[in-house]
Amino acid sequence: MLVLLLSISIHPFAFANTQNKALTNIAVLYPTVSQQYSHMFNQLIAGINSVPGYRFISYRVNQNTTEEDVKKWGHSLNIKGYIALGQTTYKLAENLAADVPIIGGGMVATPPNISGISLSGDPEAFFRHLQLIAPNIDRVFFVHSQKNNGWLTQRARKISKKYNIEFIPLVVENFKQASFQYKIVLKSVQKKTDAIWIPLDNVAPLNILLPEILQVAWDKQITVFSNNLLHVRRGALFALYPDSYKQGRRLVALLQRYLDRPNSPPYLYPTVDFKIGVNIKTATHLNMRYSREMIKKFDKVFPSYK
Repeated sequence: MLVLLLSISIHPFAFANTQNKALTNIAVLYPTVSQQYSHMFNQLIAGINSVPGYRFISYRVNQNTTEEDVKKWGHSLNIKGYIALGQTTYKLAENLAADVPIIGGGMVATPPNISGISLSGDPEAFFRHLQLIAPNIDRVFFVHSQKNNGWLTQRARKISKKYNIEFIPLVVENFKQASFQYKIVLKSVQKKTDAIWIPLDNVAPLNILLPEILQVAWDKQITVFSNNLLHVRRGALFALYPDSYKQGRRLVALLQRYLDRPNSPPYLYPTVDFKIGVNIKTATHLNMRYSREMIKKFDKVFPSYK
């Protein structure tokens, strides 16, 4: 299923059929969130709203919103498709109607039986940027849970060979196993040629593990990269984080496919629209030098670069 899933390309700006969809009402369901996460959802919605040819109608859900509330609202507005942003929002909307497509985004989703784009990143992008930013790396450790990231490891193995990198996925089931596995990895990693990829995975509470990972990586000159920009601020070499605006546009393209082919089976895509953050202090410590022109191409640089 994964190979088929990834073989389908969705260009974020390919909306050939939208000119005849001017009156199609599309619901955009989004959660009530803290300020920490509001920027991501605002950018997703801005990207969605930028696509011509639809009438997008937003609906903010909260802890008191019921499936019946959304169903009545959608029926009154003749909604033809839903884009549900966030984990709880998608769960609320997934059973609304069998004949109305529902696309999920803005969450760490996993197959099967879900159509949308997961916040988990496509391994192709990570290995490509790793080769660009840290070309000396030839081995990557990946501590993860089968539940959250197992669906991506097969593709990661395949892609890593393309870049002559040995990919070592290590499956854990809970925090205790994750902590133990990271300790083993940190003892065995080789200076300058090994890297640790920290995925989006709640099996390992990184508020507890990250300080030790980054300290040992600094002491042993080990490259750490991540899906989380905050890790770069704290000392990881780089992170790829979703370009939420582009991802919003891509969600509309995916929904259009299901409007055109209502009986299509569900497919979940990893994120391919990224921004990049790099820690220049860490890069210097690892004896990596980037040109001024290259640094200007990074979306975020820590510490601030002038």
